[in-house]
Amino acid sequence: MPNDHADIAALGELLGAHAWPGFLVLLVVVALAAGGAAWAFEHLRHRHVASGEPQPRRLFAGLALGLALVLLLAWGFAEVAEELGQGRPMGVFDDAMSSAVGAHTPAGVRAVFAQLTHLADPWFGAPLSVAVALWLWLRGHRGFAAGWVAATGGIALLNHVLKDIFERARPVHEAGFVQVSGYSFPSGHSSGSMVMYGMLGYLGFRLLAPGWRVPTVVAASVIVVTVACSRIFLRAHFPSDVIAGLCSGGAWLAVCIASIEFARHRSLKRAA
Repeated sequence: MPNDHADIAALGELLGAHAWPGFLVLLVVVALAAGGAAWAFEHLRHRHVASGEPQPRRLFAGLALGLALVLLLAWGFAEVAEELGQGRPMGVFDDAMSSAVGAHTPAGVRAVFAQLTHLADPWFGAPLSVAVALWLWLRGHRGFAAGWVAATGGIALLNHVLKDIFERARPVHEAGFVQVSGYSFPSGHSSGSMVMYGMLGYLGFRLLAPGWRVPTVVAASVIVVTVACSRIFLRAHFPSDVIAGLCSGGAWLAVCIASIEFARHRSLKRAA
């Protein structure tokens, strides 16, 4: 077991030492994958992607069914949390990688991340959520507005509940990286950015002119990855916190988009 832990720690140190160039590679891969997927979907659908308005009643029926997925995810988190304690494999990896990131990340890079991480701060996200909801409502997209509110409000509630369940302390780091408080697992910035910017990418793909659809999806994907990785580079979270946040946010985002699409297609069938 000690040898296994030494190997795990060595892997964490290796990844942490090369985290900055690895982030750049990841960003390019995600941008290309997101852009390619959006382009393919748009052309497979013959560009008829903006028609149809989801009905709120059908939308919330789909969201209710999606709660089963969220409950299953919470059970999976409980299994993961058993490996996060002191001396456990995931805990050893988290400590090693977090320390290596702090030691090998240039101060200038960390300063940039310290600014970009604010894109998922509550003081920035809350007004943005209200502004988007009002814009959708005033433009007559009542179903999309309801889906947006359910998505952003739901992930805030889910993240709060999960943090209180696991009560994991944050990484210890030098003063001045970033001011953080509260529990660490899962990362609220990661889950919040996944849902908020993921929904903005989806709404842009559905509602904007064809020329803006693919760029919007790419931009949303880049922001999600950047915000999530910023929490590791700033040592506000352990790597497993960020992964868990992306998973919880991704699951809720999938539930919300699937519910909106279900309600939208049901409306199109009834109108036909």
